[in-house]
Amino acid sequence: MEIEQMGKSTSSHEYDGPYFILHHDRLRPGDIILERGYEMHSDIICKNTGSHYSHAMIYVGGTIIEATRDGGVFSRIPNRSAVRAISDFKVLRLAKDPGREITTILCNQARYLVGSQYSVAEAILVKGPVFTRQFRENSRKQFCSRLVAQCYKEAGINLVSDANFCSPADLERSGFLVTVPDMVRPASEQEAAFALEVSPHASHAKNTVRFVEAALVILKNHGIKTVGDSDGEVTVTTLNDITQAVFENRTSPGLDGEMTEAMQASGYLDHIEMDRQQNPFRYDFDLFSARISKNADGNEISERLWGEVNKEAQVLVPRLQSYISGRDNLVWGLKYFEAEFSIYEGLLQALYDRTVIIVEYSVLKKDIPFFSEINELSNAILNEIRKYAPEIAIS
Repeated sequence: MEIEQMGKSTSSHEYDGPYFILHHDRLRPGDIILERGYEMHSDIICKNTGSHYSHAMIYVGGTIIEATRDGGVFSRIPNRSAVRAISDFKVLRLAKDPGREITTILCNQARYLVGSQYSVAEAILVKGPVFTRQFRENSRKQFCSRLVAQCYKEAGINLVSDANFCSPADLERSGFLVTVPDMVRPASEQEAAFALEVSPHASHAKNTVRFVEAALVILKNHGIKTVGDSDGEVTVTTLNDITQAVFENRTSPGLDGEMTEAMQASGYLDHIEMDRQQNPFRYDFDLFSARISKNADGNEISERLWGEVNKEAQVLVPRLQSYISGRDNLVWGLKYFEAEFSIYEGLLQALYDRTVIIVEYSVLKKDIPFFSEINELSNAILNEIRKYAPEIAIS
């Protein structure tokens, strides 16, 4: 229920270190990450809820989904966070493995909610009188712990007594969850600097908010407030809702063009090439080789490679699903769908290109057991893309 993230809580100029980061390569889809903030309101939240933690997030494979005041519901990569004490992060996991199907449902729900707006007012109601919440029970706005609890509830798991109004402390005390040990480690100076610097993802979050706000105004001007039929009608809130609204109202004069223009003008499409610009080593064999082997022995190289290939493996399915769905939508001839598909195409192409570099590196040492397994996994990723999106492989 963190009302924070107005700037990263670890960005204070009054603290010089040390810092600690997550063992992000050990995270599993569905893991809940609790974080201690350092702003005044973070202390108030911790005191009022009786917990050391003021923020909650959910890991969905390759990325974290969270609700923040600045960006609403958005994603960021796990190594973009650093804390001041090893206890300031805590990773929670279901005591009993729910299986892939349930995990997929809750992770997909988190992705679906991306673009939802943040509600300070509703976060404050968590510790307020029950009767004050009644008028907001059906709200689709989010705050951090509500996001996590509702994603689990969507998958049939009630972590807390009230998924609509709960705190990080309530999640921490859930009888369904256990603390995962050894998930936080000291950060090197380079890792800490990377985690604390202004992230391109922050600008993408702002662009997304800009687009969502503009899209909601356009839809309102066209008299569109909800999507779905009478049995499942919901207020347009998320990015997915916006796409559905464009489709359901595709014959509305001017809507397609206005929405496409808003998407382009907001900067929302700028993140397609973000990783290529930020991490050029992942797309160049020589740069990749130098980065992976720098100051590392065989075990460290293997661990770094596993981190790279697992990152790709965890996002492969949602990337492919988005690409295929977006490709299918092109038959409707909407400019909005063309712009949206450019995102899915660009992100899947980047995943493919990164994996090709991993294969090229690992094949040189495939006689070493670990490298052979990495080579097999990375080739399996490429084969899946070639099977379902052959045009990506030949572009």
